[in-house]
Amino acid sequence: MSTFTQQLPLIGIVANLNPEDVTVLESYGRFNSAKPGTVLIEQGVSHGKLFLVISGLLHARRVDQDTDVLLGQVEAGEWLGEVDLFDPLEAVCSVVTVDECQYWEITRNELEEFINNYPSAGILLLIGLATTLSRRIREVTRKLAEQTELTKLRESLMG
Repeated sequence: MSTFTQQLPLIGIVANLNPEDVTVLESYGRFNSAKPGTVLIEQGVSHGKLFLVISGLLHARRVDQDTDVLLGQVEAGEWLGEVDLFDPLEAVCSVVTVDECQYWEITRNELEEFINNYPSAGILLLIGLATTLSRRIREVTRKLAEQTELTKLRESLMG
């Protein structure tokens, strides 16, 4: 693995924070590394954490009735786990490292403490999280619409 970085890149939900606020935010969470095959989020389990992938590749997978479905890839610079921060229920999929990965994580309690202590930066961070969630909802909606159209086409061809 490349050198271990202990600095959040100014991308995604932290892109609009000033460097001083990012440094403070870093101190509320922790940097980690993981070997290939490490489960960061386990399907069916609430985890209560937000993750930023600094390096490496992860797969989001869901198992339904013995069928393992690859939902997507998570790459460096992407955030994951944000849904559980706002709606702490069982995770709908697992997220597993494919490569050796480096990531930063923060718990809901740590994030709330940061927001309470640094409300201006906290608001910008929450806007970034809302933007990420909105993009993901849009993408899921687009995929569902495409699947619906494909189903209609198949039905018309099978007639």
